[in-house]
Amino acid sequence: MKLFSLRLTTLKSKLYAIVFASFVVRVVAFFALPNSASNLAPDEGTYAGLAEAVAKGVPVDETQFGEGLYLISRTFTVPASLLIRVGFSSLDAVRLIASLYGLLTFSLIAFILLKIIDSQQAPQSFISKNQKSVLILFAIFGLLPSHLIWSVLGLREAAMEFWVLVVFSLVFYIFGVKKSPSKLAFLGILIAIPLVFSSRPQVGWVLGVTLLIYFLFKVRAKAAQILIPLTVIGIVSGYVVTTAFSVETTDVFVAHTKIVGSSPSASSTSKSSPSNTVKPKPSKSGKETSSPTATSSPTATSSPTATTSAEFDASTLCESEGQEVSIGESKYLCSKEVEKKSIVGLKNPGVALVDQADAIPVRHEGNRVGAASAIKNLSCPITGESRLDKYFCIAYRAPYMTFTFLFRPILGVDITSSSSAFAATENTFWLGAALFVLVMFIRNRRLAFIGALAPSLLFFSIYSVAAGAYEGNMGTAFRHKSLIVWVVLLILASTIVATQQRKAEQQEISGTSQE
Repeated sequence: MKLFSLRLTTLKSKLYAIVFASFVVRVVAFFALPNSASNLAPDEGTYAGLAEAVAKGVPVDETQFGEGLYLISRTFTVPASLLIRVGFSSLDAVRLIASLYGLLTFSLIAFILLKIIDSQQAPQSFISKNQKSVLILFAIFGLLPSHLIWSVLGLREAAMEFWVLVVFSLVFYIFGVKKSPSKLAFLGILIAIPLVFSSRPQVGWVLGVTLLIYFLFKVRAKAAQILIPLTVIGIVSGYVVTTAFSVETTDVFVAHTKIVGSSPSASSTSKSSPSNTVKPKPSKSGKETSSPTATSSPTATSSPTATTSAEFDASTLCESEGQEVSIGESKYLCSKEVEKKSIVGLKNPGVALVDQADAIPVRHEGNRVGAASAIKNLSCPITGESRLDKYFCIAYRAPYMTFTFLFRPILGVDITSSSSAFAATENTFWLGAALFVLVMFIRNRRLAFIGALAPSLLFFSIYSVAAGAYEGNMGTAFRHKSLIVWVVLLILASTIVATQQRKAEQQEISGTSQE
């Protein structure tokens, strides 16, 4: 008697079987991994320690990890902290969360494929006629060694990829499946963009810029008109929730004449007297802020009661309400005029984006330090230090750096360790895929489903150029490349369809000419 019967007769059942195979591989990998941070991903220990600190309720700014790392990895470390609270070790917790994100991403792709079939969209015919190709591409996505490894180890790559794919899935649903505004999809995009920022802010910026460019091109569509402001809100929200800032309160005091003396040199006396030096006073936020002077504070200088230069000078000595200060023979009574609040640490999002771009050369050099697979810099013809000079050098190096990011290490050229040999072996797939797409594009002169692929291709292009400029070593670049595997597979599928369309057109022309 059979306890169960598994019949892989439909595309749906085959997709689910591959998802289940991925689940089994992840379970085996979880138990096979060592009980310490692996050599492939030493950052596992960092994320595990941070998740443990969060689970114990320790203020993250008091730990060695700092508040910054916590803010840019919350989608990963916070769920891991919940597992730690129920008894898992910190390393097991981050690995389980990473693996769960990876499995959710794989399941999401399967769900999208099935929705396309049900929606009777243009790609549906390709899926129906090319089930074998679809299953192979789907299996590559889920079981490609590096892609699988980075979503099994305790790293935030899997969380980042999941939320990026959620955004693009919802965009495809709005413009490709439903083709009309959807409140739930809009809400999903609005929520998912900050979650991408909370996985890796740099990717959040790339995603935000990609979406804005795409929606601006589609601005005639009502959905795009709604999504443009929503995307801006999502970007601003993502920036705010991943930036450490504080609200500081400063009391502004003005000194009023209490006893007027006859010394004509009162103001010069106050400036030369060492006893009148004012130290920074703590604000209500607990941080030290310098007491604003009457001459620099708009509120104090505009006060109708501080009318003389002596009163302005006396105001600089005030530290509390009702304090009595002396300048020469004159005495003044301090009163609080206004309480100023300022946000420290936040910038205009546009300025923050420019700062990200300005920091690329510095971070590139930092990523090269101590790396066995450091990427050799291409010399730039301009050696200036201005912003324009640096941007020119980034653009000048872009072709070389983008190629390095996508296709290196290369077998026989860049091998420095067993890890780089593994990466170089897999990169033969990337090189082969690129050559196939290039050759067939020249022959076909088209890509199928270009409208549906547009946002993904735009993201792929911007991300590859930006990451190429940012990365300083091939090991980190190889890991970060896993984020765009799904786009590469979409391009392959599009190329296969375009090839079939060209052959069908040639057969039709040939049949017509014979008649």
